[in-house]
Amino acid sequence: MMNEKAKELGLKNTNFVNPTGLDEENHFSTAYDMAIIAKELMTHEEIFNYTSIYEDYLRKGTDRQFWLVNTNKLIKTYEGADGLKTGMTDNAGYCMAVTAKRNNMRLLAIVLGEKEGKVRNEETAELLNYGFNLYEVTTIKNKGDILGSIKIDKANLEEVDIVASSDVTVLKKQGDANKEYKTNVILNTLKLPIYKGDLVGKLIVKDDLGNKIDEIEITVANDIKKDNYFNVFLKILKSVITGELI
Repeated sequence: MMNEKAKELGLKNTNFVNPTGLDEENHFSTAYDMAIIAKELMTHEEIFNYTSIYEDYLRKGTDRQFWLVNTNKLIKTYEGADGLKTGMTDNAGYCMAVTAKRNNMRLLAIVLGEKEGKVRNEETAELLNYGFNLYEVTTIKNKGDILGSIKIDKANLEEVDIVASSDVTVLKKQGDANKEYKTNVILNTLKLPIYKGDLVGKLIVKDDLGNKIDEIEITVANDIKKDNYFNVFLKILKSVITGELI
């Protein structure tokens, strides 16, 4: 199942022989592939409820209580760090996938093959420092922002707003002049009913040179249902009377 998921994510340099990560022949991966796996994991934001804990107790309140400390020391020492995973085997060395978030920007650093845990921690922190010192995130659209409105035949609403399902952000080097960004809404074929939260299309973001830099899903601000036949009749009648429909 892990190998099936790896193929689904497009990983070309990963092969799992066991589910534990322990050394075994033909069991391998790369820093890039680990980053893709970590990125996929972070789409499930509840994971941070656990990876951000530095210390806690297992079997708390029993006579078998056990104190457990996170092996990711950056959780305690690095500002904004809240995950993700450490590892160590004889063949792989000391490895680490760490993510940290500051000022609405989340970074991920992967370090593999170190001889000491201390060096692994230091180099991971250096990678994160590089990213936070050099780059920043600018928000173009906020989640829930209205992107426009659409009309749907035989709907109970004359018009419905379409909104961003998540923040639209762009990454740029700190100090760079603000660029102009263009957005384009592409709608799916819509069938009623449509409920708030349903994905109805995409918002494409391009830079001033026309290069695509981001793409997010869009939804509707209100539930849309089929109108009843009487209301449809009244709308048609109104159109005829006003001359809109001849």
